[in-house]
Amino acid sequence: MEKQNSFQEQKELMVLADIDGDELNARYQAYSSIDDQSSLQAIRQKAHIERHRSSRKYLRYAAVALLFVMGGAAYWYSQYTKVTPPEIPQAVQLAMKQSTDSGKQDAVISKLEIKRENADSNHDVIDDKETISPAEGSSLNSVSESEVIQSLTKEQLLAARRVTTKHDTEYWVTLDDGTLVHLNYNTRLIHPERFGRGDRNVILDGEAYFMVAQDKSRPFVVHTQNGDIKVYGTEFNVNTDASSTTVVLVKGSVGLTSAKGIELRLEPGQLGEMKANEIELVDKQVETDIYTSWNEGHYKFKDCRLDKLMQILGHWYGMEVEFENYQNRSIPFTGSINKYKSITPALHAIEYATGLTITVKNNHIVIK
Repeated sequence: MEKQNSFQEQKELMVLADIDGDELNARYQAYSSIDDQSSLQAIRQKAHIERHRSSRKYLRYAAVALLFVMGGAAYWYSQYTKVTPPEIPQAVQLAMKQSTDSGKQDAVISKLEIKRENADSNHDVIDDKETISPAEGSSLNSVSESEVIQSLTKEQLLAARRVTTKHDTEYWVTLDDGTLVHLNYNTRLIHPERFGRGDRNVILDGEAYFMVAQDKSRPFVVHTQNGDIKVYGTEFNVNTDASSTTVVLVKGSVGLTSAKGIELRLEPGQLGEMKANEIELVDKQVETDIYTSWNEGHYKFKDCRLDKLMQILGHWYGMEVEFENYQNRSIPFTGSINKYKSITPALHAIEYATGLTITVKNNHIVIK
């Protein structure tokens, strides 16, 4: 066996001996090149596999991250566009029932009539012929057509509703978004049947209590003759007439904007007023229930002049009031009166507090 191996080795040496140095070197370089190429190819293949694995890993991470981002965005959008109707207090629910039972829950509801000024015009105007006339006891002021057109889109106008209360009625309106609006007597509200994607615009002439549904994506704006009220919160009282608009904020935040575009932000308990091009903070802290108690079924007065008090009662109960002594008009009254009971207990309370004599005959009240 050892001899065979020795013979084989001798044979290989003889073969190598027959190859000169140059050829032997060339063969060595060729073999080395083959080994280097194989190694390089192996390294490249391994690197490619690693890159592929790495790419798949990063893609998985990216997919997970994208899912988190999309989920967060979807949650944010759902919260941003979420509509939350107001919670109606039990006192307001009771007032609504008492108003209905007593026949005070009543209003004239009509659709706005849109007509062209002429065949070639794109300008729409509002036919306001159904407004309650002064002969019926209304003190409504006419909101200009231009204000209506500017505050509501064409689509909203075509399906807008006008709700008007008389001199002795009130009305609760639930809007498309769940907002609850309580209209006092002699009040008109213009609102779309359905709100669009933009601002929720309504127009008010008179007095109303607003409990606004929360919707961060669609601001709620109340347009009045003296300026606009942009709602950032939930509850407030608005009283507007020809000369001014007063706003008492109960909860949340509102901004009053005059014709000049200047905005005044109110905080809860504050009273702001808009007059034509003027806007001011009248009182930094008021007793809000004096301004809003009518929304819960009673009138609350504090040092209220007797003539103003009797004007309110006269409207609500549909009665005329006469003062035999002019000086008695300025007597202050503090107290609370239930809106849904007869006027008799209220008059007795006023007599007791003021020491005056009050008589009633044929819907005519005489104070002496």
